[in-house]
Amino acid sequence: MKYLTSKEIREKFCIKSPATLWRWQQDNQRIFEKPFPPPIKISVGSTNLWDAEQIRIWEIQYFRNNKSLTT
Repeated sequence: MKYLTSKEIREKFCIKSPATLWRWQQDNQRIFEKPFPPPIKISVGSTNLWDAEQIRIWEIQYFRNNKSLTT
């Protein structure tokens, strides 16, 4: 299983603020049909770890197909 750190995810999605990533994870967010997956392992700072495969699937299904980001 490959992991991505918070910093790598922010770079991948061009997110400047860690708060944006946190907002994407909330159930009440309205940007995406499904919230961003939670980290697999939680640590201090930018060392939270996400499953790379889970992030790839979310990106394909919800990020790349999000019509609200293209209008």
